[in-house]
Amino acid sequence: MAFVNLPATLAVLILPVIVTRAVMMLGNWSQHAFINAATPDNCYTNSVTCINTKYNHKCWNDGYHISHHLKPALHWTEHPAHFRKNLDQYTQNQAVVFDGIHFLHIFAYLMTRRYDLLAKNFVNLGGQYQSDAEVVAFLKSRTRRIARLAHKWP
Repeated sequence: MAFVNLPATLAVLILPVIVTRAVMMLGNWSQHAFINAATPDNCYTNSVTCINTKYNHKCWNDGYHISHHLKPALHWTEHPAHFRKNLDQYTQNQAVVFDGIHFLHIFAYLMTRRYDLLAKNFVNLGGQYQSDAEVVAFLKSRTRRIARLAHKWP
């Protein structure tokens, strides 16, 4: 195609692939932006769940990212029920859950350091936090740089 019509190839094939891939990378980074350094292998503390967002209706409940890691073979229609059924585990593990925003919002808010907007959309499971300031402190603790582990991955 590039030899026949380079501008058309760029507009119809190359540019959409690059943009789509970039957006997918931003989303994946955001899905794993809030890691508890003490338990990096815990699916509840190394992933994020986004609920009540149109994104879930368009993207097969991809916002339920924690349950995606817990049960990769779970059918996409079953993620909301799995989330509700396991709320106690989400609470005990201090999982990061947002209401009404999706991963690109998370990326934009983190890049602009708008923890206040993240706190407004944070689901306070079990009423663990008394104020938005406490939520902001918690979210910041999960986005700190993590030292390299001595552990070698297989």
